[in-house]
Amino acid sequence: MITADKVYKELLDMPLKEREKLFSVIARRGFEKDLYSHNEVFDEIRQSPFTVKEASEYLEVAEITLRRWIKAGNIKHRRIGRSIVFDPDELKAFKKGKKREMRGS
Repeated sequence: MITADKVYKELLDMPLKEREKLFSVIARRGFEKDLYSHNEVFDEIRQSPFTVKEASEYLEVAEITLRRWIKAGNIKHRRIGRSIVFDPDELKAFKKGKKREMRGS
């Protein structure tokens, strides 16, 4: 029976060039699908809070814009000490809402 431990040990015994070939094949096959859903890409991404910088990058806006939204109460956030953080699920919902808003305009 093939087990993960057994395969891993065999990979370690494999010459470096062969390992490189194997991983390039795995990478190519991993990207065979033309379109991945949002959930397929982002569901397994961390569940820790986003900082202002990370949230602005995710929302594709300048940090100053995000800070204006915070001040106006347009986006849910919380404070940990002096830091402002955002829940990943809240950011997803906010981004989807903004996209709908932009399409409706």
